Amino acid sequence: MKQYIALVAATALLSACGGSSDSNNAPQTGEVAFSMTDAPADDLQQVHLTIPGISLKPADGERIYLELDEPLIVDNLLDLQGTLSTAVLPPTEVPAGRYNWIRLHVLSGDNNTYVVDDMSGQYPLYVPGQQSGNEKVRHVQLVSGFVVPVGGEVSFTLDVDLRRAITKPTNKDYYLLRPAIRMVDNSTVGAITGTISDALIEDASCTSVMEADTLEGNAVYLYSGTDATAGDVYLDAQGEPADSNNPVTTANVVYDAETDSYTYEIGFVPAGSYTVAFTCQALDDNPENDDALIFPAQRNVTVVENQTETADLPEEPPVIASE
Repeated sequence: MKQYIALVAATALLSACGGSSDSNNAPQTGEVAFSMTDAPADDLQQVHLTIPGISLKPADGERIYLELDEPLIVDNLLDLQGTLSTAVLPPTEVPAGRYNWIRLHVLSGDNNTYVVDDMSGQYPLYVPGQQSGNEKVRHVQLVSGFVVPVGGEVSFTLDVDLRRAITKPTNKDYYLLRPAIRMVDNSTVGAITGTISDALIEDASCTSVMEADTLEGNAVYLYSGTDATAGDVYLDAQGEPADSNNPVTTANVVYDAETDSYTYEIGFVPAGSYTVAFTCQALDDNPENDDALIFPAQRNVTVVENQTETADLPEEPPVIASE
């Protein structure tokens, strides 16, 4: 990695957070790695990103810019759903200590970063401010603190929730990328998978449509806590949740021809208690509006790190042994 701020200088500023130095005042360092995954978006075929570097902000030091040896080109972020991911930053030595945020730097122009919609139209994808044409590289910032231990290794996944992150301004010929990204510690995550009954797919509330042999508009929304109130994706002008009923993330329901069933998968879920809820009105979920989506089925699920939990909808009734 190329660093615009010298590592030794940065570690000196972090010595208090990273641990005491030895008698030779050697810099205290650890390793950090980042990967990227995606929560899906509707009405898009492709999301193409070019990322030339990332920045990290030590709690007690200057920003560290890490330029990638070669820009990371994600040909289609939509391919990285469920438990799939791609490396953004390989294990890299940085000053040990606490960090306040991470920035993804995005390169615009010349077909570097764009989307292709369901009608096969290609449009530029800008970080807000890039559409003026004055800046080709601009960042998306995640205000998620983390710690790099002295002599240790940490690994994180950045989940780009495209239902929240990508928006098309009215009457504009481009899309905008908002900082709707959650960061999870890979050592504490599990996954959720399950099937959706045919009855739910055919529910009277459904507004799903067929697009290129794919039934779109069926999705599972994930909420923190048990018996959560299921709500739509509803964001304020800054791209932050506008109410308490926003999902943590979402997953599309897809048809599996081998098993003749509808399935979903949610990866990189921190261990804990959650509620999953199904809707077949995901195409009607406009992040800028408080939409009254119908969720005809939901259930609780507990995620354990490094395990995959099964949460079918509707939940199978318990088996009662005969006497």
